[in-house]
Amino acid sequence: MATYNGEKYLREQVDSLLAQSYPSLEFVFVDDASSDSSLAILRKYALTDSRIHIVANTVNQGLLSTFETGIKAAKGEIMALADQDDVWMLDKISLLAGAIGSHSMIYADSALTNAAGTVTGKFSDRNHLCDYPTALHYVFGTKAMGHAMLFKREIIDIALPFPDYVGHDYILGFAAAALNGVAYFPTTLVNYRQHSSNTMGADLSKGKKNYNTREERNARIVKRLNLLADRCPASDEREILQALAQDFASTDIAARIRRFLTVATHHRAMLAYKGKSALGSFLYSFKLLFSIF
Repeated sequence: MATYNGEKYLREQVDSLLAQSYPSLEFVFVDDASSDSSLAILRKYALTDSRIHIVANTVNQGLLSTFETGIKAAKGEIMALADQDDVWMLDKISLLAGAIGSHSMIYADSALTNAAGTVTGKFSDRNHLCDYPTALHYVFGTKAMGHAMLFKREIIDIALPFPDYVGHDYILGFAAAALNGVAYFPTTLVNYRQHSSNTMGADLSKGKKNYNTREERNARIVKRLNLLADRCPASDEREILQALAQDFASTDIAARIRRFLTVATHHRAMLAYKGKSALGSFLYSFKLLFSIF
């Protein structure tokens, strides 16, 4: 867990973590130089539970660096990330660990709650959730959220270091998809609290934009595709990602046709996260003749 000025909801979440039914757990809490009582709360828990390990940043490092510190400090062969303001179901780790099988990652659905903790719906009500069996599933996007994931240590060498222009859950999911795939577990195992201070809420279309112009957006997309190509361990998928990045970076008609043909060929994988029909995802490919997203 990465914590930063999270005292308001922190105790409820920590209580749900420590109560997990899985028999052998380590808890790594990394506090990112909080100015409230978050670190003191964690240290009080550590006095009575030897499973807790606390890392305290002396200077604020940001979410990506703080999660990376926690992942590096963890000793387990399977890991899960926790947000400071959620509440986990008691069997979350047990159920996901029992179902992960040969996959590199598994993620669950989440119950949406308001700030008071009242359930208002499910994450899957607003987002199409599915398996992501190959690296190509991460070309355009994904709906696998960090708070709902359980993943194997094997993905770390691909996922780390976290780049500062994509989400940590995105690159973790990509690393898992590129190895042995990401499985979806269709049960709500986290109460995902929605409030004004959320870094990312359940409606992913309303997430904070990290660009100001269309040109900046396009450049970031190309940069992201080059990242995927650089880190993809499978040579055939890496070649597809490299070619797509090159064609997305160009505006000439030949590149537009090539990127359309590439996406049309692999549309079921590349657009799986949208939940479109086979015809719908194929037709979406024609958009690539005019834009890159």
